[in-house]
Amino acid sequence: MKTRRFDFNYRPLQLTYGISVFGSVPGKQDYNADEDTYTPDYTITPLVLQPSVSIRDKDEVLESGNVNAELANVKWYEGSSTSPIGTESTDYEIIQDGDTKGQIKIKKNATVNNPITMRFYGEYVDSRTGQIFVINMSYLIQCKNSTECVPVLDVNAADVTIYNPLKDVDIQTVTASLRIGAKECDTSKRKFVWEVYRTEDAMWTEVGQDELDYDITLSDDGTSCTVDRSLMGEALYMRCRAKYSKSGDPDSIELTDASPCKFFAFVRRIPKFEFNIMGVPANIPSGTPEINPEAQIWDTNGLLDNVEKELMVLWYTAENKSAGSLTYKQVAEGIMPVLKTDMMNDTLGGMVGLDVVDRGPAGAWADTDGSLFVTANDELILIK
Repeated sequence: MKTRRFDFNYRPLQLTYGISVFGSVPGKQDYNADEDTYTPDYTITPLVLQPSVSIRDKDEVLESGNVNAELANVKWYEGSSTSPIGTESTDYEIIQDGDTKGQIKIKKNATVNNPITMRFYGEYVDSRTGQIFVINMSYLIQCKNSTECVPVLDVNAADVTIYNPLKDVDIQTVTASLRIGAKECDTSKRKFVWEVYRTEDAMWTEVGQDELDYDITLSDDGTSCTVDRSLMGEALYMRCRAKYSKSGDPDSIELTDASPCKFFAFVRRIPKFEFNIMGVPANIPSGTPEINPEAQIWDTNGLLDNVEKELMVLWYTAENKSAGSLTYKQVAEGIMPVLKTDMMNDTLGGMVGLDVVDRGPAGAWADTDGSLFVTANDELILIK
């Protein structure tokens, strides 16, 4: 007997995660050196941080949504320590089960010159494939000296922007602003540094240091960055930090965790859509050599046009049978293909199938060794 193994081909599971403040106590403090007081004082009213992990399964085998209760090896670390926070700590309390698993209560104050970096670690196991996803996140607890004004950095982008390639414009420009009180800082006293989080290395690096930063362009004065979201992949995580010098020499300032900073992200997501076969009658005249079906695709807002850049419209045919399963073969691609009728049985007819799938984001083309393909002009080759 000859045998052959077949496995399910699952599409990659999508994870989104982040850390947010739980409750009304803010994640930033003010310290008044004249009165030696903190506002708020975490030793009196603790700060509560809630990590949140959600999944999205395009195959709909797993239920999408929050999976905190299913996380394993949940740990918190303070600063650069390699030892996780234990149950014996009087400065922290960590929830180890339930929908709020991983929630931490912080009962110590930061200082102006020594902010607290809280690092979260957890694992999620894809029960379909057994793949283990490692989740690393961090949250910076800063303390502002209320006895003097310090610069505050902001950008004109949401913390997380959802990009729908079927309807949204590809280009978005993000502009940074550094203010002291209500006044914009003098341009000679500040310098913006734009950075990208490299998920493969789990570290932040400055824009332009990686040849894969082809989706980001910085302005000449460094005040803004322009992102081509059609080239960013599934997601792009960025931050902008500022160097500020009262004396007008921002290049001399070293960036630290206490530097003015703003995080923001773009996430590619095509909302759920439906499709159907149109333009084909139930029966066709004998001897008709070909048919011309049409694919209609729509979402909650109506019909979608010009979708083939992002979606693959695939057509299949099969000879009909009186019994048993049918064997479908892909024969065409596109909204309005021409399908030959040679697959039809003279008495039982034939079947036409339609499937519409996401092509995925554009990306650089590399060989098995990771070397990138380039053109004769040394330009990167991008594929979908």
